[in-house]
Amino acid sequence: MLKVFYESGRSTLKASRQYFQQFPERKQPSRVTFSNIEKKLRKTGSFPSGIKQQKANVIDEEHTVNVLAAFSNDPHASVRSVAKEMDISHTSVHRILKKNDLHPYKLHYVQGLKPSDPDRRLQYISKMICLHDHDKNILKKILWTDESCFNNNGIVNRHNSHYWNGSNPFWTRESNAQVRWSTNVWCGMISGYLIGPYFYTGTLTGERYLDFLTNTLPILLENIPLNVRENMWLQQDGAPPHNANIVRDYLNRHFQLRWMGTKGPLNWPPRSPDLTPLDFFLWGYLKDKVYFQQSTSLDHLKQRITEACNSLTFEMLESVTTGILE
Repeated sequence: MLKVFYESGRSTLKASRQYFQQFPERKQPSRVTFSNIEKKLRKTGSFPSGIKQQKANVIDEEHTVNVLAAFSNDPHASVRSVAKEMDISHTSVHRILKKNDLHPYKLHYVQGLKPSDPDRRLQYISKMICLHDHDKNILKKILWTDESCFNNNGIVNRHNSHYWNGSNPFWTRESNAQVRWSTNVWCGMISGYLIGPYFYTGTLTGERYLDFLTNTLPILLENIPLNVRENMWLQQDGAPPHNANIVRDYLNRHFQLRWMGTKGPLNWPPRSPDLTPLDFFLWGYLKDKVYFQQSTSLDHLKQRITEACNSLTFEMLESVTTGILE
């Protein structure tokens, strides 16, 4: 093997192919095998034995203390790196961690906050608790609203995507990054009712949002019981079109003190997707269903969004909205 290696100009790829051509009855060695042989000869003057040295599989007090100290100093360390440093097997490290109730928790992305955000969030939650103490049904009176974008290359949650079969079906899905089309969707939730979806294209401006509030929203709310509409609050986030003067003037006239936004009577805290059911529930639910199957056209995408919305039950929506303060 060493002769073939040097005849091939010390190219591990050429050596592997040349060796297989000369000795087709033998197993073709990997490229790493050639480089390992040379390294072993240069370092020790002998050929590798071919027998892997088994590392110690121990869980004594000394190794336990050392392993726990290693992860205390660096909680992001890998099991194999610690095992290599301690010269013990990685299974021993796993057992020590498990025995001492240490678990590998996954990274979660969260919304970044500015220094002033925590106080604003606490103020909002405090006011909501006061409103809830005064009116136990306040959460059922709030129309939670938001906008989101859906496209033909949406990210699929592959953790929940399975194909059960006796053999690997090599299940794939095409991603057409060069061909993109999308639609913007507005939805609202109040008590157990879903309002929308309402589709719109282009950039949402203050003028377009005001036109939506004035002419479209009343139509979308026609099937909501009259007693719900008469006592309804409106919630919106801090998107620039929501803060336009013409929009705030309209909301002050029609909702008076019963609306919340970043510049509303009840200040909505910015960067708070965990406080609105559309962000922490609805959009994720819809996109999991919509993106599970590839949409073939913009109309097909809108159809799948509508079907996903129709799959929501009154009980599901009511449970989400009434559990916000829990």
